[in-house]
Amino acid sequence: MHVGVRDVILIAVCIVAVPLSLIQPFAGVLFWTWVGYFNPQDFTYGIASKIPFALLIAIATMAGLIVTKRKQIPPLTVETGLLFVLWFWFCVTTVNVFFSPTLAHHWTDSVDFLWRVSKILLMVFVALALVTDSKRLRWWYLVTAASFAVFALKGSIFGVFSGGQDKVYGPKNSMIYDNNDFGLAMNMALPMFAAFARTEDSRFLRWAFVAAVPMGIMSVILTYSRGAMLGLVTVLFAMMMKSKRRYLGLLGTGIGIAVVFFIAPEKWIERMLTLKNVGTDQSALARLHSWTFAYRLFLDHPILGGGFQTFTAPLYGQYNLLADRVQGPHSIYFQVLAEHGGPGLILFLGLVASCLWSCYRLKRTFLRHPGSENLAAYADMVQLGLITFLVSGAFLGRAYFDLLYQLVATVVILKMLARERARRLPESSLVSGELSTALL
Repeated sequence: MHVGVRDVILIAVCIVAVPLSLIQPFAGVLFWTWVGYFNPQDFTYGIASKIPFALLIAIATMAGLIVTKRKQIPPLTVETGLLFVLWFWFCVTTVNVFFSPTLAHHWTDSVDFLWRVSKILLMVFVALALVTDSKRLRWWYLVTAASFAVFALKGSIFGVFSGGQDKVYGPKNSMIYDNNDFGLAMNMALPMFAAFARTEDSRFLRWAFVAAVPMGIMSVILTYSRGAMLGLVTVLFAMMMKSKRRYLGLLGTGIGIAVVFFIAPEKWIERMLTLKNVGTDQSALARLHSWTFAYRLFLDHPILGGGFQTFTAPLYGQYNLLADRVQGPHSIYFQVLAEHGGPGLILFLGLVASCLWSCYRLKRTFLRHPGSENLAAYADMVQLGLITFLVSGAFLGRAYFDLLYQLVATVVILKMLARERARRLPESSLVSGELSTALL
């Protein structure tokens, strides 16, 4: 098999990463994050593209977790409990597929996808055990933000050289390869860029992330994804409203949107204007088709749903829907409703809602505690990322996206850090009481 320079470099990185993950398992969390988002195998064309780097790093990290002294029991919070119960419910709905004559035809696909989601959630709990302080939290997000910043640079350069005529995609064989998924991920990354641009001590890093913001915006625009554009407008509006110079920011955003429509290629403008033609646009009709299926399946399976990967031709035919139009769910809400029933959707939305409320309380409390301003910025970053996910996700079937569950884990970690700060303050302190209350 062909072995190129990139293969050699990636294999060398793996030779270092695997033993280092065993000795220092937190390094394994960083390597896992980098591999999960950046998907370096996509940049190779030989033997390295066949090596399961993520699996090797995960095994080494979990082995290192057993012996390392610098770890903790995952902090117990409302979000931790909801995440664990949601994971358990995923298992229950998957087992139900096996015992249901109507659903059993996609049992294998359902189990495969459960395994895929379980790997993500397992590593989330591993991260909760190893991200023990604010320094480790910073490094975890530096790796995450840097991975997406490279994609922002790559996407913007591609857009310039193509004259905006071609769509921007993510790395192949990853959860963000599709242009819609890439747009969702980049929208969720924009608050990270902004947070690091404000909080980093290094001038180089601050300016690097300042530059990443407009490049990320350009990358989202060039995905040609209408759902991503709605998410982009949402996140930019939310970021501006949280800014001290909100009116100036809103004016700049409005001017920026006008400039985009002025210089954008004609086919991009035509694509965006189809938002007005929901009743005739084929893509919109396909979404309505999928949502109709999801709702009808829910009516027949309101508690346990149809399990993972339940959008299948046999089930479409059962509900007198066109089997040749079988597509993904096109919505996180209809996806969870169809696959895991009403309880699954309640757990899923309850988890996100709890995170949003916790971020609101944590930010207010951290801002009143001297020395915690950076953690307040992290809470703000998570809140904006979740809001963007909820908006863009209304039109994208990415309920199991890695970054979502990293944001959930971050809320848990921020609560743990708030708990530690509360312990250092006198019990009579007002700030101590606020920090303690924010942990509930």
